[in-house]
Amino acid sequence: MAEMSSAVGIPVYVRIRETLRDQITGGLLKRGEQLPPEHELAAKFSVSRMTIRESIEDLVNEGLLYRRHGVGTFVAFPHLQRDHTRLTSFFDKAEEEGVVVRAELLSLEVMEAKPPISQALDLPDGSRVIRIKTLRYANNVPITVHEAYVPHKLFAGIVNENLEAQHLWTLFEKCGYKVKRAVQRLEAREADKELAKLMKIKHGAAILFKERTVYADDGTPVEFTYCYNRGDVYSLTVALER
Repeated sequence: MAEMSSAVGIPVYVRIRETLRDQITGGLLKRGEQLPPEHELAAKFSVSRMTIRESIEDLVNEGLLYRRHGVGTFVAFPHLQRDHTRLTSFFDKAEEEGVVVRAELLSLEVMEAKPPISQALDLPDGSRVIRIKTLRYANNVPITVHEAYVPHKLFAGIVNENLEAQHLWTLFEKCGYKVKRAVQRLEAREADKELAKLMKIKHGAAILFKERTVYADDGTPVEFTYCYNRGDVYSLTVALER
């Protein structure tokens, strides 16, 4: 029988749950690691599969574990929380939380803007924009596909910059445009085949989609973005008052 918490009078499923929790928080079970099948855990703890299922269900509800249909149960990654009461970049917030982040450039092109991109950036249809698509990682886990459009007439030199090593807002400021505010829309979506492949998730998995227009301090729209965030490792905080 596997070793587990031994507090007297505590139900077995709770003791198994706390044993699994200790293994997760202590690093014995790694983030992203798949748990053994229920029948194996039941044999190790000398209990029924129903008891194991009850222990796991509590940890799933807490967010320490997550299930992939037809695959199994995995140790969840810590959620990267974004405070949407303040305008901060993905990189700034992650660094505050001690998360190691990086960006991988997927594509970079100059193209003609069509609605809603041209409308968001206050440009005539057909104006040139730079499309920058990146895959963002947190602790080496692909978490976000970020697709940004910026006016070519303002930031033509960006195409020559290392976009994996610098945040766009830093480059905007170098060009004389300091980011001041943003307007964004959030909605729940499902991952299509491309997103699922890039972020190593199941086709149809939950995605938090964000559409955002960023403005400089003089009111100039400098960036329009489509952002696709993994629902299992990304959450947001909004302060509401009445």
